[in-house]
Amino acid sequence: MLRDELKRCQEMLDSLDKSVSELPKGSISERKKRYKVYSYYYLKYREGEKVISKHVSNREVQEILKKLAMRKKYEKEMQSYEKKIAYLNKILRAGKRRGHGNIA
Repeated sequence: MLRDELKRCQEMLDSLDKSVSELPKGSISERKKRYKVYSYYYLKYREGEKVISKHVSNREVQEILKKLAMRKKYEKEMQSYEKKIAYLNKILRAGKRRGHGNIA
């Protein structure tokens, strides 16, 4: 039973990891030029040591904000699954040490 739950959690973690890798990373920053009425939007993210600023058109801003929020939500879910996997591994290891080889 515990091994099934561990397997399910790992599958969910892999699925979330794949989904996160397809979404944009970073944050949206807004810049206003002096004497201009409108704003310019940039997607800022890191690639290694470098900070990359990529211009985003006004039409795409809302869509990218939704995707960034979704990425943040998925990353939070991934953290909870990672904690659960660590907890299940700990239980399974403890069961083996005590001689209960078939805890699952």
